[in-house]
Amino acid sequence: MSGRLGDLNEKQNQRLQQLKQNIQDVMTSKHDDSTLLRFLRARNFDLKATEKMFRKDVEWRSVTKTDTIVDDYTVPEVIAKHYVGGSPGYDKEGAPVWIFPVGEIDVKGLVYSCKASDLLRFNVYILEKLYKDMEEQSKKIGKHVEGMTYIMDLGKLGLHHLWKPGIDLFNQFISMFEQHYPETLKSVFIVRAPKFFPLAYSLVKPFLHEYTRKKIHVLGSNWKEALLKHIDADVLPVFWGGNATDPDGNVNCRSKIQMGGEVPKSFYLKDRELSSKNLITKQISRGSAIEMKYIVTKPGSVIRYEFKTHDHDIAFGIKRLGAENEKTVIKKTERYNSHMVPEDGEVILDDPGQYVVKFDNSYSWTKTKTVSFCIELLEPQDIDEAPEFEVDPEKFENLNLFD
Repeated sequence: MSGRLGDLNEKQNQRLQQLKQNIQDVMTSKHDDSTLLRFLRARNFDLKATEKMFRKDVEWRSVTKTDTIVDDYTVPEVIAKHYVGGSPGYDKEGAPVWIFPVGEIDVKGLVYSCKASDLLRFNVYILEKLYKDMEEQSKKIGKHVEGMTYIMDLGKLGLHHLWKPGIDLFNQFISMFEQHYPETLKSVFIVRAPKFFPLAYSLVKPFLHEYTRKKIHVLGSNWKEALLKHIDADVLPVFWGGNATDPDGNVNCRSKIQMGGEVPKSFYLKDRELSSKNLITKQISRGSAIEMKYIVTKPGSVIRYEFKTHDHDIAFGIKRLGAENEKTVIKKTERYNSHMVPEDGEVILDDPGQYVVKFDNSYSWTKTKTVSFCIELLEPQDIDEAPEFEVDPEKFENLNLFD
């Protein structure tokens, strides 16, 4: 039995009835059997774990005011103009479809222009709108709708999207979704995945529950045809393989799907500060340098860096050490005015080997520099619980995806 309404075995039904007795002090009219079953499925019908999860959700919703957020929340201007995503309609079974063109989002611009709480609250607002949509759709088509179909378009996804504060914020959203919106994902279709997708996936995988991971499908070159198996062509925008366009002919249906774009610096709230929390601070004497060595074992790894000097500029670069200490420049050593604007970025490492990250003050014979920095080596993980892949193995042959 699936554990869904109308498809329960005797034990599942007993757990449902017992849960209703245990939580009757906090239950409301909104907590119907379908809602309670979502929480039970999320905790494998473990009564104690489900009750704990449910009570935390009730408390969270009271503090977050989810009951009124759709009517009362005013979306900040920068988010309204530069966030991404939207719904073109419903899939063939009546579930809302949400298209999320991730590669179009200016993560840094949004983080610098509003508080993290603003972005998280906006996502709650979107989810509550989708919930209301599902309720209305259920009444309209005469059957219960409780899942959403997501299309995550990773075209234009770049290494800059691996920026740590952005990834941390995304993982906060995942954790919130898993805790307070359990079992509301019907399917997630990932299209146009870049070569470094396994690395990106490994950064968010720990925050995904097992039942969520099983609903993720990474589509290959035939992704448009695959989407049309689940969504009618008249619903799906032309850009994603359907027939739908805006009245003006726009193939992305921008009237329904926000496509993001670079956030103008006029929206930035304040001067940039270092975003990383785990910083190392070192003094670099005049005429000297410091080096940090990293052993890279897998191709497609990434070095992620962020640094700021306290008073003066500093030179920064990355090299790969070869045989007989032969050095290959990965990132040219250049001077940065990082005392004025913090520097950050990502560098992909195509080959295994030893890499050297260098802060160089050898050009200065009068000033000692103080630099605060965070440097991380990210290596692709062997995905032992991979999402369903419908791609040609050759596309990812060097990324340990099919080991």
